[in-house]
Amino acid sequence: MITFEKVRWKNFLSTGNTFTEVDLTANKTNLIIGSNGAGKSTILDALTFSLFGKPFRKINKPMLVNSVNEKDCEVHIEFRIGPNQFKVIRGIKPAKFEIWQNGAMLDQSSNAADYQKQLEQNILKMNYKSFTQIVVLGSSTFVPFMRLPLAQRREIIEDILDIQIFSVMNTALKDKMKTSTEEMRDADYNVDMAEQKISMQRQLIEQLSTKDEAIIKDKQDYINQLLGEEEICQASVSQLNEESQKLCKDLEELSGANKKLNTLNNLKGKLTNKLTTYKKQHEFFEENDTCPTCSQSITKEVREHKAGVIRSQVKELVLAIEELRCNMLDEQERCDEHTALSKQLSDVQQKIAGHNATVTRINKNVRQLMLDVETLQNSKDDNSAEYEKLKYLEKEHDDLKRQVALVKKERDTLLAAGHLLKDNGIKTRIIKRYLPVMNKLINQYLQNMDFYINFALNESFEETIKSRFRDIFSYESFSEGEKARIDIALLLTWRSVAKLKNSVDTNILILDEIFDGSLDQNGTGELGWILRNFDDNTNVFVISHKESLEGKFDRTLMCEKVKNFSVVSETIAEAA
Repeated sequence: MITFEKVRWKNFLSTGNTFTEVDLTANKTNLIIGSNGAGKSTILDALTFSLFGKPFRKINKPMLVNSVNEKDCEVHIEFRIGPNQFKVIRGIKPAKFEIWQNGAMLDQSSNAADYQKQLEQNILKMNYKSFTQIVVLGSSTFVPFMRLPLAQRREIIEDILDIQIFSVMNTALKDKMKTSTEEMRDADYNVDMAEQKISMQRQLIEQLSTKDEAIIKDKQDYINQLLGEEEICQASVSQLNEESQKLCKDLEELSGANKKLNTLNNLKGKLTNKLTTYKKQHEFFEENDTCPTCSQSITKEVREHKAGVIRSQVKELVLAIEELRCNMLDEQERCDEHTALSKQLSDVQQKIAGHNATVTRINKNVRQLMLDVETLQNSKDDNSAEYEKLKYLEKEHDDLKRQVALVKKERDTLLAAGHLLKDNGIKTRIIKRYLPVMNKLINQYLQNMDFYINFALNESFEETIKSRFRDIFSYESFSEGEKARIDIALLLTWRSVAKLKNSVDTNILILDEIFDGSLDQNGTGELGWILRNFDDNTNVFVISHKESLEGKFDRTLMCEKVKNFSVVSETIAEAA
């Protein structure tokens, strides 16, 4: 059983920055009254928002934050399930969603949707839809069971009977069926491939057995063609080798040209430097008559003698340099010839390498072809290896066929299970079992409210309503007051069935403005009797703006506006 103990909120709707707290277990019957807009339904919105992340009424989430403070909106709900104490905290601006169990916050590593799923499926064991049908009966945004489409009616009953697990199982089964179908397709494909391999192997054996001389001849002809190409390449290689040898010999003869050219360049440099020195000496004796070292006069005869000697030396050097230049031109030609021959030799060697590579490739192809020919020729006498391969392929095919049979058997089992898990399968059987109990309870509650009709739901949750005079009615044919009695009877029935099934059992029952509109005086009185005589574990909260109801409940919670903020005060009825 879920025992909701406390709910508190601040900056939620019209509530200010101070927490408003309501003890949910303090009294058996509780009246929440106040004028329109005073915040009577805030407790209902706070409950559904804390548990399911959305209010009971159709209010956009951003509008839940108090419009004056515009931040720090928080709602806390505390409840107990068996020995475990839980607390859920939700907030807006900033966003907050925490689940606490026995003082420790549950792991928040999952996303918000999975965290909410954990709360609904593993802790509460109910969702928003089942909560509103079992815990709440409202008159504003609430959609009564009888106004829901048939499919949604069924979902509610499945939640109450705790048979949604079969829908989950059916979803899982569909995934398994998809996997099984894929496995079946893969298995069939593998069988087809195995059959193709067997067919190809048999064809090969037949070819080998019939001694396909045409294949041998084609391969032999190709061998001869390749050998012819090899012979041409070998001849070209032989010719290129001779050319290479000649080039190497010519290069050897020119090998010293670069060295000799470098020697001549060095000698030219020395002679040029010496010529420059002689020219400077000749210029000195032409222009100077005094020795710069000893400051003695140099006679004209000495100057003319020295100048003549130097001119003779300069002439000899000029002739030597010219002869040297001619020798250098000859050596430069030998060097250029050496470079050209080197390039020519490189080209020849590349051609030789290309021809050798071709010869290698031809030899490789010839060897493989000769092996093929040998294999074909030998197969005339021995095909045992191919027959062994055929046996292996046939065994593999048989194994695959057995695998297909197993997959098909599993698939047939899944199909049978699928039929059971469909809406018209095991779930319908369970619903049929509980329908008489449901219908009996509905009519008991209707009679307690002095409404004597025979109300029955079928397995599709379509109603059949008969009067004591056997007149047949539909839900829509009744007045709003009569519809309200039916809605209340259904709500109380769902609570009783849920408790009986142990799917959803909770202490809270909230009636939102039920006493204010549709119920007549007799209906109100009978409903009050039902609420007062409900089991001791139920805490009933009636939301109303009828002040005449004060004093008829154990506790009254008065909602009113103080300085534009909703505040709640409580009054405890005196013991009779």
